[in-house]
Amino acid sequence: MREAGLTHPQIPDAPARLIRSLTEAVTTVLGESVREHVSVSIVGVPAGRSGVRGEVA
Repeated sequence: MREAGLTHPQIPDAPARLIRSLTEAVTTVLGESVREHVSVSIVGVPAGRSGVRGEVA
């Protein structure tokens, strides 16, 4: 995920919201018993350090 998607000024808690939502999705599919084992890592890639189709994005 591009770093800018995690630092939107209108959504200051974007990383926390994403982590909560992903955890809820996993527990919805696999059951509440897995919640304590769910680990979410968000990696924000700075602009210019990723690419698509051979071009720097």
